[in-house]
Amino acid sequence: MKERVNQYKFDKISSNMQKTFGTIRRGEEDSYDMLLFPMEGNMLKLYREKKSRNGRRAQEAVRICLFTIDGYLEGKEYDTTAVAAPESQELAHGLLMSFDPFTNDEVRNALEEHLNLDSVEGLRVYYKVPVMCLLRIEKSIELWNKEMGPEGYFLFLEEHMGSMVKDDGEMHYSVLL
Repeated sequence: MKERVNQYKFDKISSNMQKTFGTIRRGEEDSYDMLLFPMEGNMLKLYREKKSRNGRRAQEAVRICLFTIDGYLEGKEYDTTAVAAPESQELAHGLLMSFDPFTNDEVRNALEEHLNLDSVEGLRVYYKVPVMCLLRIEKSIELWNKEMGPEGYFLFLEEHMGSMVKDDGEMHYSVLL
């Protein structure tokens, strides 16, 4: 049975995951571009399709992903429907497609030779970088939405990487071995 997530838990997941996995320091993002680009590119594609998938929904999507990962590691399933909009679920799916072997079969196939997907410790090691990237993205969303309004994060993405993100409907991914 899924564990229902209330607003308090939803708001705390980022700080809890930060304590467990750490964060990317400002200015060190370039070292993580291999994963950040498909994560943000997938969200930008989804935003272009439907503008109601704005920065607030993107922030919720990050938290949904963090709950998904926490669920894998803790052997739980979380229900975030009471605290997150359907648009957030759609953005979360795009994010998960960029790195998650339980969402994207291509990622799973690439990882199976190198990682025991049934090992909680192996998953904890694998998810370290994606969690750090998700937390960095959340900070970026907060910054750009504060600076430029509810669509600020996507306006920033469009300006800085929009020309490199094709409107092809494909969800891209990266596998870090």
